[in-house]
Amino acid sequence: MSEPLRIPDFLDAAACEEIAAEMRAAGGGSATVYGKESAGAVDSLVRKATRLVMSARASDRVVRLLLERKSVLEQHFGVVLAHCEPPQFLRYVTGDYFVAHQDGNTPLIHDDSRFRKVSIVIFLSRKTAEPEAGSYGGGALVTHGTYAESYRRSELEAEPGTFVAFRAETTHEVTPVTHGERYTIVSWYR
Repeated sequence: MSEPLRIPDFLDAAACEEIAAEMRAAGGGSATVYGKESAGAVDSLVRKATRLVMSARASDRVVRLLLERKSVLEQHFGVVLAHCEPPQFLRYVTGDYFVAHQDGNTPLIHDDSRFRKVSIVIFLSRKTAEPEAGSYGGGALVTHGTYAESYRRSELEAEPGTFVAFRAETTHEVTPVTHGERYTIVSWYR
C-alpha cells in the first residue's frame, strides 16, 4: 500500500486564515456517515463533527487547487483519477471525533462512496499540547495498517495549510478533540 502523500503549504498562511475565518462564522449541521444501512445519516456514536456551509467561492477555490494536484496524486498512488468530490468543511470541537473507518474503494462499502480512490485532508488550524487561542488539542488523524503490518497505527501530524492524501481504503480515524477547535477540509478523488 502506498504511503500517505503530504504537501506542505498547499494553502499559504493568508489562504488558511481567510478560509478558517469564513468557517468560524459559518453555520452548519451534524456531519453525516455513510454505510449500507445509514447512507447520509447522522450517527454521533460514529462521527461527531459539524459540516459547515461555505460560500461557493471558497468551495470552488479548493476544488480548483485539488484539480491542479490531480496528476501528482495519480503518480504517487499509481491510479487514474477522474475528478474530486465537492469539499466538506469541518469543525471539530472538544469531544468531537470520527471512529476508525474507510472512505471507499473497498468491498465492505455498498453505497456510492465505493468509487472513491484517494482521500484528502487539508489542515487549517494549529495543534498544541496546551490550550491557546486559535488552536486545538487531540483530534489526531490516525491511519491503521493492514493485518500484514501488524495493525500499525500512524498519527499524521500536519501544520496549517498542509494537504495529506491517502488511499480511500485506508482505515483511519480522528481521535477526540481535547481542547479548542479543529478546522479541516476533506474531499475524495474518484
